[in-house]
Amino acid sequence: MGRRKMRKIDTLLQPGRIGNLELKNRIIYASMSLRSTDGMGHLSEEAIESMVYRAKQTYSPGLIVFPGLQAYHAPGTSCGWAAHISDDETARRIALAVRRVKINDVKVMATISARGTRLVNGTHDNVGPSNMQFAYEPYPARALTVSEIKERVQDFIDAVCRSREAGFDAAMLHACSGKFISLFLSPYSNHRTDEYGGDVQGRSQILVDILQGIREKIGYDYPLTVQLGVDDLLGKYGLTLDEGLQIAKIIEPYIDAIYPSTGTQEKMQNISVGYTYAHGYMLDAVEKVKQAVNVPVIAMGKLGIPSLAEHVVANGQADFVALGRPLLVDPEWITKAATEEGSIRPCIGCVNCFTYGSRKEIVPTRVSCTMNPGVLREAEYETVPEAEVKKKMLVIGGGLAGIEVALTLARRGHDVTLAEQEDALGGQWLIAAHAPHKRDYKLLMPYKLEELANSTVMVKTNCCVDEAFLKDFQPDEVVLATGAVPKTLPFELPDDAVPVVQGNDVIMGRAAVGERVVVIGGRYIGLEVAAQLASEGKDVSVVDMTELGKGTNPRLIGIYRDEIVEHGARMYPNCPVLGITDRGVDIAQMNNLLTLKADTVVLCIGTRPQDKLSEILEKLSIPYFKIGDCKRIGDALYSIRDGAEIGRLL
Repeated sequence: MGRRKMRKIDTLLQPGRIGNLELKNRIIYASMSLRSTDGMGHLSEEAIESMVYRAKQTYSPGLIVFPGLQAYHAPGTSCGWAAHISDDETARRIALAVRRVKINDVKVMATISARGTRLVNGTHDNVGPSNMQFAYEPYPARALTVSEIKERVQDFIDAVCRSREAGFDAAMLHACSGKFISLFLSPYSNHRTDEYGGDVQGRSQILVDILQGIREKIGYDYPLTVQLGVDDLLGKYGLTLDEGLQIAKIIEPYIDAIYPSTGTQEKMQNISVGYTYAHGYMLDAVEKVKQAVNVPVIAMGKLGIPSLAEHVVANGQADFVALGRPLLVDPEWITKAATEEGSIRPCIGCVNCFTYGSRKEIVPTRVSCTMNPGVLREAEYETVPEAEVKKKMLVIGGGLAGIEVALTLARRGHDVTLAEQEDALGGQWLIAAHAPHKRDYKLLMPYKLEELANSTVMVKTNCCVDEAFLKDFQPDEVVLATGAVPKTLPFELPDDAVPVVQGNDVIMGRAAVGERVVVIGGRYIGLEVAAQLASEGKDVSVVDMTELGKGTNPRLIGIYRDEIVEHGARMYPNCPVLGITDRGVDIAQMNNLLTLKADTVVLCIGTRPQDKLSEILEKLSIPYFKIGDCKRIGDALYSIRDGAEIGRLL
């Protein structure tokens, strides 16, 4: 017999063990906080079905970790988006979900957590190890008393015991990223001098008390894991890796596996990181933990490339890999990697999965994904319904919305033509993905172009659609996806005003700027342009009429802010622009006129819908639908979601 061909993830597909728990493979679906609950502490039906969907794949994870279950909850207060296992009622409800997810030889693990400094949801009673103000909370934290700490310890012990009774195969304590337990571990947030503070041993005492209490209550036959923050990434002011390794050794006698993590929510860009971080960015820390302890180690941190994930386990850097966003984006990740059939839908590091609070068009509020509009509605989006009446469809505009609606319409059996006036598809995304550090963004278009190549969509580039084209083509229906164009200033410029250019043109290298630059607009494009120019040695000022970065994702904006500060650029939030002159930009600051001298002004004040065809389509009596930015300005998530939804309706 011939030798069997080695698959790309052969090592990952080998069985593994955590304590006495046998897992069919080394791939773990990491805890994904889907922000999908019933508001009373229970996971929503959609959240449960989302896990079931991943468990039933041909190749499924060996272990699925449930979203963080809060160890305690104050009666009479709002549960918000959190799920709980704080009493017998919530435990019974979660037990029903556990039974549904434990299919296809998939095991399940509970994450037992507590949110940061907020003791009571919906109140201002913030608590922590010490009296201090945190960047991510509007109200100062109050230091817990020793008796209160012991109450919280018991809450965690009880929660783990309930997880066992609910049928979970294992439990994991969440002790990282600035949440409750990790606040005690870090010298940044723990200034106590009693038994729960001081040196590494003292700061670890709350975690040791919890672990000891669990083992005393249920013994050592129930697999117990800790997701441990081993480095706050705050330098000498926070928990360092050396101290993190010490804590790992301290808790090793009580645990069956360790799950290292880095970063803290004091700097949001360091947790659940975006496109600026390299794949496998945590592996140095993971490998050091692996060398320091004798229990299995679970690696995490942008490991969504199959060859990288395989390498981590095959080379002994870790025993398991935890994939969160890769399996959220593509539930078939393992199957595609194992069979090498079909392209894996990539995570592009946009961290739009953390923008649920601002997604007013997504009701109820819950996590969504740019690349996978089917998240939390997998059963509905598993297949595309065949169209009852097959039509000749013309999609005008080859940006993300146009591409997605064209693909969806073609899957339904329509005769679809996609017309784009430029020589390449992508629209605004080509600008968004242009910068060298956006290597993850650059994964999107090749994936979409491959989908188009494998579809029946007829793609026409360099195609200008006008009245004559429409009369000749005679479509049954048209989808307008013509996107948006940059906004211009709302006032006239004097003839001698300093040159004004658009931020998009600066990013694409189509516009030159002088040595002194004023950037008007402090959202994504504005801060990216400012960071780029400041790093080139330009004298840069950024102006916005509201807060800089307002409404943006702190996991991305924090990166640009740090770079702007590092290179000495100046920031002027809440400063309306009054005019542009031959000297520069006049702004209102503190109710006084201030002139910012400039050689060039860069406009980054957003976009406006572009639609030149509606009147013509109405004149010709051709039914049409608007989607994406030409209907309402949004982002990539909105555009792809719009295309997927509208395509299912036409």
